[in-house]
Amino acid sequence: MKTEVWRAFRVTTVMVVMTSLFVVAPLPLAAQTQELPQVTTERMTVFVEARIAISEQRDDFHAELGRTHELQERERIRARFQERTQEILAENEMTQLEYDEITLVISIDEEQRLIFERMLEELSSGGGSGQQTD
Repeated sequence: MKTEVWRAFRVTTVMVVMTSLFVVAPLPLAAQTQELPQVTTERMTVFVEARIAISEQRDDFHAELGRTHELQERERIRARFQERTQEILAENEMTQLEYDEITLVISIDEEQRLIFERMLEELSSGGGSGQQTD
């Protein structure tokens, strides 16, 4: 009898815990975006320029990686890609943290994502004032 009571108690406890996991809802998106930093047009332009350059490097990285099957060479290629990514960020006076933060903002904030997409299209097609000078 005692074992049956404990078994029923454990089953009930498990059911309550499992039910509570499904009842807890995440914060509404509006509440999540309140804490997001606003990205100025200037910083968004710099971000897009860096993003384009990093994407080009990533394409080259994947192509080179695909041609190599030797583990040591693949690691060298990965390290070179990481170094080049950091160089691109430094050339654009942007830290990895800022790059990651803006990436988060555009993934969550619809308005910022639309601004990013418009700038990306303009700068990718060679338009706009985002031309870098050496």
